[in-house]
Amino acid sequence: MSIGARSPKHVTTFDQDPIYQVMKGQMLKFISNIKYKLFILDSIPRINRKIIEEIVQLMRNHTALEQIDNLLIKPDNFEMVRKRNAQLIKDCNGKCVLVDYLPDFYNNSTKTFRYFDDRGFSYWTDPLHLSPHGIEHIRHVWTDICTHL
Repeated sequence: MSIGARSPKHVTTFDQDPIYQVMKGQMLKFISNIKYKLFILDSIPRINRKIIEEIVQLMRNHTALEQIDNLLIKPDNFEMVRKRNAQLIKDCNGKCVLVDYLPDFYNNSTKTFRYFDDRGFSYWTDPLHLSPHGIEHIRHVWTDICTHL
């Protein structure tokens, strides 16, 4: 959660960013002990846990799906994490692979994150983990990674 925090106001580069420097230090320790690749899971918005149980009822009430999308997410600085992760990949010298669920959850036509299917089944559980349905939704990401090992 802390890697999504904003940088101090005086910080203008990642070289000056104390949060990024801790991330980079940890990454350098990891890759010094890794033979092949370090996989880094990129950030997507967290969910609003209270809304998970309401998805089906909202759909029954004919609430616009985009409105449900917006109720369901907490955008809390996930973009900053994505920026730091992108820089981490650059500083990793080819030993890191970024794993990104954004294409699987972002709806380009509505410009919203869709964390449920057309029947109202959530891809997330209440304690903020992928549900079995959600794991199936992103299974191809890991299958592709394993195929290319």
